[in-house]
Amino acid sequence: MVAIQGALRFGAWNFFGDWSLGFEASRPSHSTENSEEPFLLLIPRALVRVATRLIVEGVIVCFWSAATLPANATPVTALAFSPDGSALVSNGSRCVEVRSQKDGSVQKRAPCDLAKITSIAFHPRGRLLVVAGGVPGVRGEVLLLDWREQKTLHRLTNYNDLATSVVFNADGSLLGIASADHLAHVWRIAEDGSQLGEVFTLTGHAAPVFAIAFSPTGRSLVTASADRSLKVWSTQDGRLLRTFNHHTEAVHVLAFRPRSGGAFAETPAFCASAGDDRTVRIWQPEVGRMVRIIRQHQGSIFALAFSPDGKTLFSAGKEGRIRRIDADSDAIVAEWPAHTDWVYALAINPDGSKLASGDWSGAVRLWDVHGSGPAPASAEK
Repeated sequence: MVAIQGALRFGAWNFFGDWSLGFEASRPSHSTENSEEPFLLLIPRALVRVATRLIVEGVIVCFWSAATLPANATPVTALAFSPDGSALVSNGSRCVEVRSQKDGSVQKRAPCDLAKITSIAFHPRGRLLVVAGGVPGVRGEVLLLDWREQKTLHRLTNYNDLATSVVFNADGSLLGIASADHLAHVWRIAEDGSQLGEVFTLTGHAAPVFAIAFSPTGRSLVTASADRSLKVWSTQDGRLLRTFNHHTEAVHVLAFRPRSGGAFAETPAFCASAGDDRTVRIWQPEVGRMVRIIRQHQGSIFALAFSPDGKTLFSAGKEGRIRRIDADSDAIVAEWPAHTDWVYALAINPDGSKLASGDWSGAVRLWDVHGSGPAPASAEK
């Protein structure tokens, strides 16, 4: 028998909805119980294995729970600073919340008709904003918005499950979309967003694709999946270049190291990945090399962010702690208890002075990270 807290919340909440597998719990929003305390369920180990398999294959398994979200709270699964640093946006309940880049306070809410919002990304020039989400297990959708005019330019609906991650390439000419239907898609986009056409579909993952990221070299992109693999693809023709199977559990997040000059400007691009095996792994995906492993995490990792100068990597996840990692080694140079709940999103502003973090309870906090140690800038729910 295994004792498991509450209704088993999994790190992949942001694409399976309110219920999925894990080791701490939350009550669905329609529950009427007031207790904040999780309870223990004793279930056979065989059932744990079956439930795990079902969820990895995209089947939602529901259990009851006695814990709850704060009233009207929406778990924060997406954060992004505008390229000019003037605004910070996060997902809300059927809206995009626009927050101050100074103190994190909500300035306004822009309607966004998606049942779940999982990922947000700005175009490098700042005019366009792409928002991904949908209904878990039913459909995925992606909205391309004119950020200045606050209007929808395109709505992409040809996904059979939740769209989980969106990203632009370095020059903004390509848009990558990952989804829980085991696929990823690459679209070519006009600078003003007026024209959009699919370039290729990436097939080969055996489970939901959680993350997608373009190499700063422009030659390749990487996808990460619940099937525990990373796949490297050519941006020229969508050809699969190689697969990495080093992670031992689901991989939730990817981040490429910025190429802002210095000694690594001409070297192959570095990519970080992390997930449920409690490791951050550093790769050179275009040459097929794993560079190092950072192991000192005690829980699943759901968010990564590189500083703009590429010298620092931040990680966060189930523990509620943020770690500051030296990008040239496996050294954790600082860590701090940032949240009392699971952290699903990190974003750093363009000058690298502030880090934003968002958690499952709906809290967003900002941290001054420009100096030698972190300091809280503000908190907003």
